[in-house]
Amino acid sequence: MTQFDVVIVGAGHNTLSCAAYLARAGIGVLVLEQHDRPGGGGITREATLPGFRHNIHAQVPGILHGSPILTHDELELKSKYGLKMASGELTCLTMFDDGDTLSFFVDLDRTCASIAAMSEKDAAAYRRLALRMRAIMPLMGMGMGRPPGSFGAFISLMEQMPLGADFIVSMMKSSYDLIVENFEHPKVIMHMMKWVGDAGVVPESKGTGNSLMFLIGATHLAEVGPAIGGTQAIADALIRCIEDHGSEIRTGVRVRRIVNSGGSARAVETDDGEIIAARKAVVAGIPPHRLGEMVEGLDPALTQAAERTHSSDIADLTIHLALGDKVEWHGGAAINQCQHFYLIDRAEMHDYRKSFDDLRYGMLPRLFSGAGVIPTNFDPGMAPDGKHVAFFYFGVPYALKDTGPEGWDAIKEEMADRYMTSLSRFAANLEGANVLARYVESPLDMARYSPSFRNGDVFGMGNYVYQSLGMRPTPQLSGYRVPGADGLYLSGPFMHPGGGINGGGRAVAIRVMEDLGVDTMKVLKV
Repeated sequence: MTQFDVVIVGAGHNTLSCAAYLARAGIGVLVLEQHDRPGGGGITREATLPGFRHNIHAQVPGILHGSPILTHDELELKSKYGLKMASGELTCLTMFDDGDTLSFFVDLDRTCASIAAMSEKDAAAYRRLALRMRAIMPLMGMGMGRPPGSFGAFISLMEQMPLGADFIVSMMKSSYDLIVENFEHPKVIMHMMKWVGDAGVVPESKGTGNSLMFLIGATHLAEVGPAIGGTQAIADALIRCIEDHGSEIRTGVRVRRIVNSGGSARAVETDDGEIIAARKAVVAGIPPHRLGEMVEGLDPALTQAAERTHSSDIADLTIHLALGDKVEWHGGAAINQCQHFYLIDRAEMHDYRKSFDDLRYGMLPRLFSGAGVIPTNFDPGMAPDGKHVAFFYFGVPYALKDTGPEGWDAIKEEMADRYMTSLSRFAANLEGANVLARYVESPLDMARYSPSFRNGDVFGMGNYVYQSLGMRPTPQLSGYRVPGADGLYLSGPFMHPGGGINGGGRAVAIRVMEDLGVDTMKVLKV
């Protein structure tokens, strides 16, 4: 029986960032990963042709740019371990199939000018909301890198802030409520709905208003961009940090269960029967729905509440392309300067709204609407000289109405063909000889890749107000500790601060260090 201070199950970016903080604090860590490479949802690999490197899931780690991991280089990922990040002023652009575009910049004035070209009233409304969020974002940003307090405490704090009560009301509403209360131009409304849908939620679902408000606030904080060398470069820098501080990572090791003996979790058992003990704690990337399966002796009420957590309403079909030349967009070259973009058909608002409802009922959306990233626009090294890689993703249901999720195996390539035909309306060279190869993943493929991607949800769990802050994934589990299994902590996209590449392991490490009596200021700068 091998023993370490802390055993960490899973090597996604959340658990890796937790491991890096613990290792820097002098705690001996062993990280176990079931796949042959660390990275979780942040892997980069040659999925199409040799030399063409694709970020398979996570693309632009926007929220990470605001984390102390980068702003204060707390883990020395930039200064010592070689991490380089690109950045750009144009964060998001929506192109409609008539060539109209709507651009969102870090600079609020430039964003409002773009909106004003469609509606002066909408530009004024957007400015008002952005300025409201400017006062709230420092509080929210500070909270993302630390363990969450209770949801009630957050509400009490917000009530004491100017405009805080308005924000609480906004959280409880649907994003669509807020959109139509503030905006009037159809294309502005469609952009806002697509923006929120990109976070995995149907805009008309109640309790999603926080998604819209957070997006507006986060857009104007700082320039963001991808990691040079692909999203995998973030995991690789974290690994160098972990190993440099004497800790270890093992791949190809699947953990069968957490050994919970007498209410104390201090060991794990692997599929081959090895027991690996931890002197102080176990940190596990166990998604809530698998908690009862992986940990014996827990209160059934705790595990049943965890199983009832809700996935996002919107999953994705993704297409990775190897391209001979840069994409030539009908709407102009500005789109090649933005971090990510949306493509939307012209449509009546009634039909556009219904296209989101289709997803909830297991039907493929009736209108074309997609999103994309061109990594080589910011990092030419992702492809051979003069070549490019592109990533497109399209909101789809996980469980198809007639066949369930298993139906994706039969239709994913057919659907990719259909989406490629639609993409050709937006660009001159996204068909024919310029497309050298492609790689397609369905929501079912994503669910198979990682148990954290339940129902194909790469965010780990839906971004609803009742699954946020001190209620994510449930109130009992939101502090990362698992009641009934002393020494066991949870880390992953299903925990606060949520999905995406955001350095969420920092908050878990803080909680572990506090419980172990370790001075967190050994590694924290803010």
